[in-house]
Amino acid sequence: MGGLGAPEIILIIVAFASLGSMILFPIWGYNAGAKRTIGAVPGLLLGLFLNFIGIIIVYCTPKVADKNLYNFPPKSSADELQKFKQLFDNGAITESEYNAQKNRILNPNNY
Repeated sequence: MGGLGAPEIILIIVAFASLGSMILFPIWGYNAGAKRTIGAVPGLLLGLFLNFIGIIIVYCTPKVADKNLYNFPPKSSADELQKFKQLFDNGAITESEYNAQKNRILNPNNY
């Protein structure tokens, strides 16, 4: 009569599973959050309180390396002037439009 029955075994499995999720998901959230814009501590907290849903939320945030993915290098004033000069030479813009753009590029504080 002193052996473990099915209810006890189920209780032990549930206890270890919940203990595992209390350790596994916060660590997973911390490591995943450290590589993303959300950060390590918010990732840990999401993993701790929301478990798998929190991990999904962490993975929905952009990676740190992806922050500047779409930032194009700024064009220099010379590049812009050259572009408007070509437009003027091709007849796409008038001389007054070209001069206005040239003044805007060369004197950015006036605009």
